[in-house]
Amino acid sequence: MVFDGLDTFATVRLDGATILKSDNMWIPHSADVTRELDDGKEHTIEIEFASALLEARKIKDADPEHKWVGYNGDMARLAVRKAQYHW
Repeated sequence: MVFDGLDTFATVRLDGATILKSDNMWIPHSADVTRELDDGKEHTIEIEFASALLEARKIKDADPEHKWVGYNGDMARLAVRKAQYHW
């Protein structure tokens, strides 16, 4: 299974089991699910997206000594690998 881009903080599950996690929207991901799908049964895929805003604020707050330099908006946006035009 290939994902060319998952919007930043994502957890992908197949039949309830986590098959991958992402924290970067710019990196493609793949998961070999051949064995799981080789039984001829119907399967369920779920993708859970966490709030990039809330996750970014956690990352920023975890390092209060870091100087976040930007000219507009919430500086926490600089802490995540996400398209800034989606912010």
